[in-house]
Amino acid sequence: MLTHALWPLLSILSAVHPTPVAELRNERIHVELALNEQLTPYIAACRWVDDDAAAFHGAGDASSDSWACLDFGSLPEGVETRAERLPWGQRVTISRALVSDLVMSWVIELPRDSSTLRLHTRLHHGGDTPLAVPWFPIWGAQWQFPGANQLKWWKALSFEPVEQALGGELSVTLGSHLHSSDTRDSDGVNPYWCVAHAGGRVYFALEWCGGWEATLRGDGNVFGFSARLPESETQLVLQPGETIDGPVLCITPTRGATEAECRREWMLQRAQFAHEYYGGPAPDYFFTYNHWYTTRFDLTGRFLRRQARMASQYGFDFFLVDAGWYEGMGKWRADPKKFKPGELEDILADVAAEGIPTGIWTCPQFVSDGDSPAVDHPGFYEKFIDGHLLDLAGSDFPAFLTDHVERLRAHFGITWWKYDQVFFAPETRAGVMRNVLAFQDAVWAVRKANPDLYIENCQSGGRMINEFTVLITQNQWIRDGGRNGLEHARSNFKEALGAIEFMPPWSVNRWTNNPGQMKHADSELMRYYCRSAMAGTWGLVADLADIGHSRKKIIKEEIANYREFSEMKADYLYEVIYPHDGQDFAGVTFFDADGSQAAALVLRWDANGEFTARVPVPHLRTTWVPAPRSESDEDADVVLVEPEGDTPALSVAFDEDQDSRIVWYPPLEVP
Repeated sequence: MLTHALWPLLSILSAVHPTPVAELRNERIHVELALNEQLTPYIAACRWVDDDAAAFHGAGDASSDSWACLDFGSLPEGVETRAERLPWGQRVTISRALVSDLVMSWVIELPRDSSTLRLHTRLHHGGDTPLAVPWFPIWGAQWQFPGANQLKWWKALSFEPVEQALGGELSVTLGSHLHSSDTRDSDGVNPYWCVAHAGGRVYFALEWCGGWEATLRGDGNVFGFSARLPESETQLVLQPGETIDGPVLCITPTRGATEAECRREWMLQRAQFAHEYYGGPAPDYFFTYNHWYTTRFDLTGRFLRRQARMASQYGFDFFLVDAGWYEGMGKWRADPKKFKPGELEDILADVAAEGIPTGIWTCPQFVSDGDSPAVDHPGFYEKFIDGHLLDLAGSDFPAFLTDHVERLRAHFGITWWKYDQVFFAPETRAGVMRNVLAFQDAVWAVRKANPDLYIENCQSGGRMINEFTVLITQNQWIRDGGRNGLEHARSNFKEALGAIEFMPPWSVNRWTNNPGQMKHADSELMRYYCRSAMAGTWGLVADLADIGHSRKKIIKEEIANYREFSEMKADYLYEVIYPHDGQDFAGVTFFDADGSQAAALVLRWDANGEFTARVPVPHLRTTWVPAPRSESDEDADVVLVEPEGDTPALSVAFDEDQDSRIVWYPPLEVP
């Protein structure tokens, strides 16, 4: 049995069933932990501190199936409870012995000034022989919410929201394979879901870069869930004396009358937690340059120098060198066939001298054939990049990755690092769970060693998005797509609108690709394409020399609009109008916290000819009286209309040739 000193920070109430065994409390919530008849801990109640109202309470403890990764055997004599003070919050660990000298611990953490519970389990093997663990539990519970009525989640890669009413003994199984948001038989989902109820929302987010599975159940006001790593995503054999921690499930109850108000509270808490727990640069809304869909692997020094000479004309916040610059996997030096000696270094230095920070792409988990004895067994070869995947769990990957980034920064002077490509293979020496842990430990090691480094999570175009990558990095390449024009613009906007329902807007990156190569593109389509990428953060992929004068003028005007529009994102209060077939328009409207301003990004969807978009503005103070506007004002035709029911709206007119609008209310002064 594990032994721990009992810390006095938290009130340890009792270790005798059925009374509570521990509690966590901060200025927001009060959580009681109890034991069931099998001496398995569960969250019995979560209450708001200010008025003692229930955020949720237990509706019977979790099914024993939630924890039965191994036979529990005979009941132990008791449990041990440890309470700890942490720099960023509190932790309670409740441990009990299972069979085969195995100890399971349930870990519950509560960050300060937060309503988020961070939950995970730990296994410690005290036996003398290796022990196979067929699957690994994350957490399971049955909770009652006041008036629980709806469940929501988001599909992988498309970011399409899916909503289902709670009731009628609903049972849904969600998950992903190998990477956290990859497809699984074409139905993978992002590791996030939300329960709506009469008093607000409860958000679930998984800090785990690998595959996972969760079964969600609803019947009336009762919502149950059981999350785990299934056998294919575990592949774990514990060695004698070994301790291993599983994925963290973050659960955030919020209160509010609308989804937007609850989401705002969730986003604010996550931004604060990311700052205190992971560190790194503060979130921002960058405008970035990248060449990938213009050159792919055919990048040359001549091309890149041409971009560097023109970059300052667009005011980029970062200049990123993507794939194709290196000699080969594991040979992270400029390809001598593409660059003269020292040429790439000089180009990056010249860009930095213009005041534009630089970044670079690598996939250090791959090496060339025969370059390393640490290539994973039975081996994983990726033809696309001509590389073999390293054995992450068997190569001290945290030290390897930290050294890799240090060398990049020292040699190229970068302040942005983008990682990409697959990290996990279906069959490995140590099993996929250990490789996921090795990767996460490595990224965290890089972050600790580089608190000023901007990190971009790409992983094959959005296949590894989860709460860990969202909070520890500054940017997410949410989906690949080399198209341009109207087709890509619609894809951009639809994916971004779905993503910002569960990801902070600063983490959602979309691109305008190769505007110089667009055929039959009038000025309105050019504006539409630029604006389609502005819901989160925006980047331009192009040969800058290939962009004609008229298109360049439009892009520069839209850069100014993007910067102005992004200032309204700071309070995380926004309403999303997600597009569906046949819908006239789609859009997102951001508000400041006090309701005095709103900014709406509205795109034509399937409307024909002239139409008027009625954009709800429920968070705008309607007692404000607008100042007189002249006919020269860009937004002179944008009016606040009388509420239909309780919701006021902006009436935004589109003429037959107009496909997008960015409007501010009250309107901005137009020179």
